[in-house]
Parts: sequence; structure tokens; C-alpha cells
Amino acid sequence: MEVTDPVREHRRADWFELFFDLVFVVMVAVLAHGLHGDPGWRDFGTFLVLFFPAWWAWVNLMLSVNLFGSESTWNRITLVVAMPGLGLMAAASPEGLGERAWVFALGAAWVRVAIFALWWPQVGKARWELPAWRPITYCLVPAAVWTVSAFVPGSARFVLWGLAVGIEVLLLSIGTGQSRQTYSLVSAEHLIERIGLFIVIVLGESVFAVVTGLSEHFTGSSATAALGSFIVVALLAVTFFRWSTPSAERGFAAAQAQDARSNMREAVMYFPFLLISSITMLAAALGTAVAEPDHHLPAGSVAGLVGGIAGYYAISGLIAQRLGESWHSLLRWLPAGLLLPLIVLIPAGLLLPGWAATLSAGAVVLALFISSKLTKPRVSPPGLVAEG
Repeated sequence: MEVTDPVREHRRADWFELFFDLVFVVMVAVLAHGLHGDPGWRDFGTFLVLFFPAWWAWVNLMLSVNLFGSESTWNRITLVVAMPGLGLMAAASPEGLGERAWVFALGAAWVRVAIFALWWPQVGKARWELPAWRPITYCLVPAAVWTVSAFVPGSARFVLWGLAVGIEVLLLSIGTGQSRQTYSLVSAEHLIERIGLFIVIVLGESVFAVVTGLSEHFTGSSATAALGSFIVVALLAVTFFRWSTPSAERGFAAAQAQDARSNMREAVMYFPFLLISSITMLAAALGTAVAEPDHHLPAGSVAGLVGGIAGYYAISGLIAQRLGESWHSLLRWLPAGLLLPLIVLIPAGLLLPGWAATLSAGAVVLALFISSKLTKPRVSPPGLVAEG
């Protein structure tokens, strides 16, 4: 049976979900610590490999709560039970590809079982049309693969990690009547709010890195670097919450109305991971600049500074495009967001002291902020393409 006029619940995040997010505050802080100083490509790669399973766990739990709510006793117990698994992943992260990889894998398996516990009670209910094989295949099979990987030595362990995530990604891409029903019942307001709150967590890591760096290096040049860093973070936050969030909510609702499932999936589950990763890399670079304000930034921190800001605008553009903004509208602000950080901040980071580099970054983001305010990009729902 296909529901053509589903009744969606207009939900907002509650205090329990915010409590649940505390474990991700720790996860982001632990992973960001590995990017301070002069990270190399291996460090950036390690960060992405370890952060994606954590993000994947969070976004799946968030979507489950979006659909089923967090008010029931069972769902709240399940979320609390999931938190130690996420805590294991966070604690194992400093050696997540080394001696503690097995702990990280068991934490990931733990979370998959918790997600299964949220979905299994919905099997057989008319509202969801959920077949029993779906949560088993999507949750328990990957959980088993993660568990096996904990006891497999060497690089084969990481192949199994990729397999576990790949199973879920593949199942998400298969369109069925049940998946159409599920997408139609997602609460856009709650979903965008939850992702926005996750962005707040990551922006908070930026503020934390800047303030702790200043407290440990309490000099005039460090204070100047902290001021430039704060300008960067504050303007990115205002840009996101002033324009990106309202546009995303309207665009997601339009995608929902047109059954554009791939658009919704990419804009919610995949691209925000890259956006959050960019902000985390930026946070580490700013923290390094505050800690070492009188020297030019190491190459790794320059990469984090430039890539963080340019990546923020690039991924914001991709999300906007998937949610209906026209390329004509994107071209009014996106090229500047990509080119200006490259042109200005690469030489500034490599040649100027850290305090001057952060002020340069603040000037770049201020220029982009003014440009965004003047162009005022809007979502254009008719540009969406519905899936069959």
C-alpha cells in the first residue's frame, strides 16, 4: 500500500536528545585534538575514517528518533544504552586505527544493535509497512561484521569496516514502497534542527580550542589571534543559522513533496558529514594559531584553515543544490567562497605570523558574509527532480 497523503508529526528536539548529544561533544573534541599542530595527510585521513562511523551512528539514531520519537520509555532506554557504545568509540579514537581499533569496532557494533532496538518494535505496524528483513539486514548484519572485524588483524579489519558501512549505504539507495513511506513521514523541522544543533557542537569545539589556547598562551599576539578566530567562527555561525537553516528546511520539505529521496538522503546523511569535518579541521587550525601566534602556521594547519573555510562554502553549496537552489543562484556566491580562501589564506598562512593569518581569515569570511547578505540565495523547489 502506498500512502499518498501521510500525516507528518511536526516535532522539535527535546531535552533528552540534547543530553544524548553530549557524547558527541567528547567525540568531536577527541578527534579534533589529533589535527592540532602540523597534521599530515595521514592525520586528516585518520580523522575522516574514524569520524564517519561516529557520524553515521549519530545520523541513524537521529533519524530513528525523528520517525519514532523519544518520548516512549523504550526509546529513551535505548538511547541511553547506545551512549556507552559511542563512548567506547570516542575513547578508542586516539588509537582507533591502531591498538584500540578492536574497541572502536565493538563500540560501532553496540550502536547498530541499539538502532535495531528502535526499529524492531515497528515491524508489522501499518503506519510503517516495515518488513522484518529490513532492520535485520540494515542493523544486525552490519553489527555482526563490525564484531567480527574486532578479532581480525591487519588491514582486513578495515575492509570489514567498509563492508559494514557499505551494506547500509546500499540498502538506503534501494527504493521500495516502504522506503518511500518512511521518507514521506520524516519531520523536516526536527531533522534540520537536529543537524543544526550538531553544527553548534562543532562550532563549540572551535570556541573551546580558541579559548583554551588563549588561556595557555596569555599574550597580546595570542589575544589578537583569538579575536580573528572568533570573527571567523561567529560569522560562519551567523551565515549558517541566518540563511542555510531556513533554506534547508524549505528545500527539504519541497524534496519530500516531490519524492526526491536521493536529494534528501545526500543533503542529510552524506554532505553534512563533510561540512562538519571542514569545521572541525578549521577549529584545529585556529587553535594552533592561537597557541603559536608569533610564527607562521605549519603547512598542515594552513591546509586546515584554507580547506575548512573553502570546504564550508563548497559543501554548503552542494547541500543547497540538492535541496533545490539553482546553479544560477549558486554562482552568485559559491565561486567567491572557494577562490577567496585559496588566494588570500594560503600565502597569509605560510608567510605571516599566526595572529595575522587569523585576522586575514576573519577578513575573508567577513567579505564572504557581506557578499552572501547582498545576494541572499534562495531555495528554488521547482528545480528538484523526483525519483521514480
